[in-house]
Amino acid sequence: MSRLPPSAKPYTLAALGFAALILALGLITNTLDTDRYYWDFALYYDMAEHGLTGNDNLIAPFVYRFATPLLAGAIARVLPVEHTLAVSASSDGDVFFTSTYTGFVVVAYGAAIMQLLSVYGLARYAGARGWRAVVPALTIALSLYNVKFLLFDVARPDHLAYPLMVVAMLAVFERRIVLAVVISCLGLFVREFLAIPLTLLVARLLWETWQTRRWQPLAWAGAAVALGAACVLAPRLLIPIRVSGQYLDPLNQSGAELLTTLVQTPLSRRRWFNLLFNLASYTLPLWLLLTPGRLKTLWHGLAGWHFDLLLYTALVLVLTLYGGTDIWRFVTFLFVPLAIALAVVLRAGVHAVEVLYMLGATAYYNKIFLNIPNEIGAYLDFYGGYDLRVNEATLARVAQLAVLGLGAAMLRGLLALARRRAGRVPASSLDRV
Repeated sequence: MSRLPPSAKPYTLAALGFAALILALGLITNTLDTDRYYWDFALYYDMAEHGLTGNDNLIAPFVYRFATPLLAGAIARVLPVEHTLAVSASSDGDVFFTSTYTGFVVVAYGAAIMQLLSVYGLARYAGARGWRAVVPALTIALSLYNVKFLLFDVARPDHLAYPLMVVAMLAVFERRIVLAVVISCLGLFVREFLAIPLTLLVARLLWETWQTRRWQPLAWAGAAVALGAACVLAPRLLIPIRVSGQYLDPLNQSGAELLTTLVQTPLSRRRWFNLLFNLASYTLPLWLLLTPGRLKTLWHGLAGWHFDLLLYTALVLVLTLYGGTDIWRFVTFLFVPLAIALAVVLRAGVHAVEVLYMLGATAYYNKIFLNIPNEIGAYLDFYGGYDLRVNEATLARVAQLAVLGLGAAMLRGLLALARRRAGRVPASSLDRV
């Protein structure tokens, strides 16, 4: 038997570990009651079952994310397993039956493993090694909407978007222009957030053009814009839709409706509250580990990444602001800067007890060991921060964030006290840890 090259061994072991973790998460995750409510999943099941041609039930923007449902449908048709699922066909209580569920399950589990493996690779790219490279991937695995939710509601398009995003961003960082463009353009048929690496690539090429006064980067930027625009516009111009449910839709909204959405959305205090709440919730693992000293270390450790990560974050927040109701799922695309930031902080040195507390707090806050409710009210309040919904459940979640943050501070205090008593670290250097 041939031995694996040294560079492949960490990834092989990580892949096996992540596969076991995903299977374990699947065992403790309940399944969505697909015939109870008429939600987004019904439209993806419909595409997987009936395709795009001659389908009179195509709705924007869901139809433009056709890659995942079509792939799931193709996989289900070749699998020697039959599983018929009843799915809501309308808000009136009608149902249709699909045999594509098994295909979505294969995509969900396979893409979840690829997501964690890609995050592991991203952490190693940011300089983390050993267990420190595993921690960012574990953190993403314990974030509700990156993995658990997609095992609960398998008929979502996001599965493939996460690993594609990492590959595209690594291609941008390494100036692999063709790879970045190809992956981003393919990803646009999965999730609109894959426009972000393409935007970063174009920004980098334009800056290179300005610095070098050479025309080649400008030509590459033009080609990237043209191909990206074609992949965005072609489905929207060629695929007939029954109706548009898109929050901001320049092609199907009147000028007055479009202007109203553009202006009124950022004026909504409730939307801003939920956006900031979800941002704080998703980045909980990072700020549980941060201290003033580590924040400085993080800033210096990200030297050379500042522009890319700030622009990436800004684009995610803009797309989230105008993306629609599921703010909690949109902010998960901050997983790229989150993983990189965690890798930089961890490689600088964090006590293992703090890391364990962070992982435990993340699992607790994201309710990893609880069932996701199938009843609409409990479902919306399970994580909190849905659209404009602000209620007692939201305030309780904010209080949880505060308590977990206080717990992290107290833990660091106890660790500092223990070090002082042991005489291992001079008291004057504790604030630099």
